[in-house]
Amino acid sequence: MMTCSMCDNKKPLKKTKITHKYKESGLDNVTLIGVEYHHCDKCGEEYFGYRNLEKLNEAIAYILLRKKDFLTGSEVRFLRKHLGYSGTMFAKIIGYDDATLTRLERGAQPITRAFDRLVRFTVASKLPDRNYNLHDQILKDEGIKLDRIELISTAQGNWKLKAA
Repeated sequence: MMTCSMCDNKKPLKKTKITHKYKESGLDNVTLIGVEYHHCDKCGEEYFGYRNLEKLNEAIAYILLRKKDFLTGSEVRFLRKHLGYSGTMFAKIIGYDDATLTRLERGAQPITRAFDRLVRFTVASKLPDRNYNLHDQILKDEGIKLDRIELISTAQGNWKLKAA
């Protein structure tokens, strides 16, 4: 049983499953379905159970790589952070200067086709599971159309795409 770590409430917190906008990712279009949620009635503290956060963020990264349209600046930032790179490190790896990468991530400069592909291939080379083929996706002009990302929690602690 979970108790509140923010106040002296020793009463077990009630667990429910909710649908939650995952704004902590830095993306405004990700919704999680089946997230464990605890709320302290005494102090109002909220706890979200994402299970394995690494697997959740990895699922989002794979979905973004399969996206048909260009990545957005916030998606580039999400992917960079998912790999654990600072802006300076990532800019150096992809051959851009820090200021340009910052403008691209903030949306102050448009993402080009060449930049989009460079980011995708850089990220794809670092992900552990290669169950996709980025070359074929580009050559066939395929990909998934993404307005929003809805992920469902599975019994195994993984996340799978519900709808795009």
